[in-house]
Amino acid sequence: MYYLKQIPYLLDKEFKENIEYKEYNVKELEDYCMCIWTMKSKKILNTTISNNILPDACIDIVIDFANSTICFAGFSKETKDFKLDKKIDYMGVRLKPSIFYLLFNIAADKVMDNEIPFKDIEKEIGIDRILDLENTNERIEYLKKYLLQKAKKQKEIPFMKVIEKLYENPKEQSVTDIAKEFGYNERNLYRVFKATFGVSPKVLLNILRLHLCLTFILEKKMNLIDIALFCGFYDQSHFIKEIKKYTGISPLKIIEDYK
Repeated sequence: MYYLKQIPYLLDKEFKENIEYKEYNVKELEDYCMCIWTMKSKKILNTTISNNILPDACIDIVIDFANSTICFAGFSKETKDFKLDKKIDYMGVRLKPSIFYLLFNIAADKVMDNEIPFKDIEKEIGIDRILDLENTNERIEYLKKYLLQKAKKQKEIPFMKVIEKLYENPKEQSVTDIAKEFGYNERNLYRVFKATFGVSPKVLLNILRLHLCLTFILEKKMNLIDIALFCGFYDQSHFIKEIKKYTGISPLKIIEDYK
């Protein structure tokens, strides 16, 4: 199952010292979101901290309690260095790829690599009351009720099957193969992917391969050569170069810091 790895505490040493980041898995929402996450400063920040956000093909609902704002945000192609300062109190819902399009019927590429106010997207149900809640469990419960209400009319989630298949075996997939399976030519497939996932087929494959590599690095007892081959890299050096491009550090350094 595709589960992305947002690991800011490994990518910036000051982050872990000053920021508390947590992910909460809500069983009732497992078809629709990866997790609900929180990010809070342990004290008022006197310096700027980097929050490195890896591209993940997900669109998040982001609530900033410190500044009383709610927006949708997504990142697709490059790692985003999001600067944090002063008081930090965020909560977010990390929607699974394609779920934003399913729930709101708005093309995902309108939001990807962008931040759009919540009210500009959501015309039916307001969630401003969450800004008055201070307890984390109450906030999570509020978001859970909202998403379940939003999703109650949805019976099928067809495009998540695409994600799972691509994630399980990225080495054997190509844009041409995907197009044939859907009965599209490559041009139409590109249009469908941009609307549904917010990214092109090629970018989606790269994102899934990145997070599969990180899962193997952090959770599986596999050597780096085997990971590189399984995920479709030409050789170990190409694999290391790609991981460093997104994370800024080598796979070995990630393993060392994680331990």
